Amino acid sequence: MTAPRGRGGEPCLLYAASPIHSREFLEGLRASTSSMGASGLRDLGVAASPEEAAEKLRGCGSAAIVVSTGGTEHIVLEGLRALRGPALLVAHPYANSLPALLEVYPLARRLGASAVFLPSLDPRDQRARRRLEQGLAGLRAASRLRGSRLGLVGEPSPWLVYSRVEPGRLRERLGVELVEVPLEELYREFEEAEPGGELLERILGGAAAVEVPREEVARALRVYEALRRIVERRRLDAFTIECFEIIPRLKTTACLALSLFNDSGVVAGCEGDVPTTVAMMLASWASGRPGFMANPAAIDGGRVLLAHCTAARSLGPAYMLRTHFETGMGVGVAVTMPRGSTVTLARLDPGLELLRVARGTVMEGEPRSKLHCRTQVWVRLEGDAERLLRESIGNHYVMVPGDWVDALTAAAEMLGVRVDRL
Repeated sequence: MTAPRGRGGEPCLLYAASPIHSREFLEGLRASTSSMGASGLRDLGVAASPEEAAEKLRGCGSAAIVVSTGGTEHIVLEGLRALRGPALLVAHPYANSLPALLEVYPLARRLGASAVFLPSLDPRDQRARRRLEQGLAGLRAASRLRGSRLGLVGEPSPWLVYSRVEPGRLRERLGVELVEVPLEELYREFEEAEPGGELLERILGGAAAVEVPREEVARALRVYEALRRIVERRRLDAFTIECFEIIPRLKTTACLALSLFNDSGVVAGCEGDVPTTVAMMLASWASGRPGFMANPAAIDGGRVLLAHCTAARSLGPAYMLRTHFETGMGVGVAVTMPRGSTVTLARLDPGLELLRVARGTVMEGEPRSKLHCRTQVWVRLEGDAERLLRESIGNHYVMVPGDWVDALTAAAEMLGVRVDRL
């Protein structure tokens, strides 16, 4: 299915500049930032006064504001007040850009802004390009999160005694609307669902091994079809489901369905875990890749074992279809993760005050253990893995391919959430 489009639209791009600076300099600056990754934004041009900045940014849901020159603090501030949404402030080494950013940033943070400094305006400078790309990825993720609709199908699983969020707080803190969907709605859709044979054949044909009967895969796909109808009817951008509760009634699991949704761009979380699903939304939308919500099943020195049965198939070069680990029923997905690849871990605390992020390397990605959930990934973290236990903020963590620590840091700052880097 097609992933829902973000409701905030593409971020705007504004250049705040003192009226005394030359047009030639500004034209060169705009060409450089465009070449480094800002070309996809809605370019509003240059604002040389507070009134002009406010007029241009009014109506934008989010924006990147290039602090082009010195003497622009009041221009930036008035623009942020009119914007009333996430913003990324961009400074560079010339024309007193950084001094202006340093002066306005303490106030800008209170208005939902993060900041990035480009060490160069040379489009060939990979450090500068990466900083801008990461900042813009965070901006897009924060913008998309605000105004999004997160479905809660059923309730948080009873063992999630800590990982619970009040709907009002979710809306107030992050601008996310929690849409509560009773399980009876899923059950009704399941009875009417008939998955297409083409999808069944594609899933079976793409698997490195199929250890469950064909009819079990078909039954699991009825859960996917039922949830797909709910996602479309309820206009959900993401959802999380009380997945264990449906197993006795439907005689199957939601694992394969969640795998398929995450592959399609619709973020789907397990066990009714709202805070981790929100972290998954940020990580997936910043990276453009599916997230893997998993249990930290073991900590060994600097390594952590992440395991769950719902990994998106595209996360690795191969996948197997097995039963669900705990119940031996339905379909669990065992994905092989590429060894040596860089990954990012994230977890949001239930108070929505702290986002923990960590960078790591996949040391082993083959599902070997029969005593863990089906997808199993050993990750060596760059930080202190033991803090996951000593300073626990809950169970599930999200893993996405690539290094997105800076992007998630920027997104969190725009949302008023503190960042804890392991």
